[in-house]
Amino acid sequence: MTEIQKTQPLSIDYLRRGVKAQLHQLDPGLRVIAENIMGLASPIDLVTVNDHGDVILMLLALEGESDAALLTRSLAQRAWVAARVGDWAKLAPELKISPDTPVRAILLAPSFATETRAASRSLRAGIVQLVRYTAVRAGPHSGLLLETVGSRGPSSPEGQQGPVRKFTVPETAPPLPAFRSNLRDSDLGLKSDTEESLGE
Repeated sequence: MTEIQKTQPLSIDYLRRGVKAQLHQLDPGLRVIAENIMGLASPIDLVTVNDHGDVILMLLALEGESDAALLTRSLAQRAWVAARVGDWAKLAPELKISPDTPVRAILLAPSFATETRAASRSLRAGIVQLVRYTAVRAGPHSGLLLETVGSRGPSSPEGQQGPVRKFTVPETAPPLPAFRSNLRDSDLGLKSDTEESLGE
């Protein structure tokens, strides 16, 4: 029997590829429209859209990186993207973006501190979702275990988690189709990670 071992992602690029390939585990309707693009002073790992046209940002953290800083960065990136969603919807209608719904964020990290979980619960429901990941290897195959961090309900004790979904993510799962347009990143207000953000 093959032994399953806990590992660490080799890099943020390695982690991004793993999450992108298994995006359907979080939401079968998610599709990637941009990755590793420069937002407000830092890159956004993945920009996705679901079946309802909601724009959902994905920000990733490696072991040892601050999950509190990740949450702060997600709020700044949400504001930056929200100011541009209307233009994206007009310039690239094939992306089927809904400009009238709030931009959301999914944060993926090895763990989340109590303060970070409490801060995320103070936001409007559905705005930020926390997902813990564990990188594993079984023989030549590697993958991720994804676990959503539940929100505390009005009658739940402080610190208690809500319902948690667990996903086993095989490396060989089929990737999601990517949507492309004939527009350049600059037409959509997007910058590569080598370019400086224009900001507001």
